[in-house]
Amino acid sequence: MIIGFIGAGKVGCTLAKYFSLCGFSIAGFYSRSYEHAQEASDFTQSKAYSSLGDLVNDCDCIFVTVSDSQILVVWQELCQLPIANKWIGHCSGLLTSHIFSQNKIVHPFAFSLHPLYAIYDRFGCYSAMPGVSFTLEANPHVISQLQALFTPLKNPLAILSASKKPLYHAACVMLSNQVIALVQIGIELLNQCEFNSEFSEQAWHPLFLGNANNTCKLGVINALTGPIERGDIDTIKQHIMAMPNELRPIYKQLSTILLNISRQKHPNNDYRQLELELFS
Repeated sequence: MIIGFIGAGKVGCTLAKYFSLCGFSIAGFYSRSYEHAQEASDFTQSKAYSSLGDLVNDCDCIFVTVSDSQILVVWQELCQLPIANKWIGHCSGLLTSHIFSQNKIVHPFAFSLHPLYAIYDRFGCYSAMPGVSFTLEANPHVISQLQALFTPLKNPLAILSASKKPLYHAACVMLSNQVIALVQIGIELLNQCEFNSEFSEQAWHPLFLGNANNTCKLGVINALTGPIERGDIDTIKQHIMAMPNELRPIYKQLSTILLNISRQKHPNNDYRQLELELFS
């Protein structure tokens, strides 16, 4: 299978490089910026295309690796070209393969393939790809063909229903982007403790990474520590009193979730008083 990429950004460069290392044949890149296409093709030892039609002609499978808002724009251009027997896919975590529709009929070889990874760099993230899981969404009639096509990828690959993609993408955001929001809250609270900025920016790293590693290794229940698990009501009261007003609802809501996890870990513990404190 010869693969071409429309879009030469972070996702396109990363997947093309990784796919090539897995043994796929990469035709090259087409991009609004020929310079970007050239950089991506140099990185993957493939071809930079100045014509979308030439890329389509040279490929069996085309990945549309542009921003979500531009996928439909690219698809409308592809519809003017001979794509009847081409695999057409995108890598959006939210959008489904149904975006590749013409006259309300979904392209028979449409799919979406999403890596569960925050790709933040054009030329460095490919090295992390061997440890990344993927989800695949497509018409059920072609799933087995796609699984066979992507056999060279040794990554875990789960089949995802189109109806579940919004929930799936929300889960991914909770596990990645929204963690950053919690980190920002923690840093701001440290800053209010009158530490110098260097300490506030660095001291929490081992705490954060150690907890993240334990959670991945042991699972949520076994990795849980802290005053909620211990049922330390006095500590929780002091936290709530010290918390800025705008952060108290967030603290209480997250603590309630931790309380539910604690009950799973310690089913014989009595957390009723702590629950009353959190809901007061």
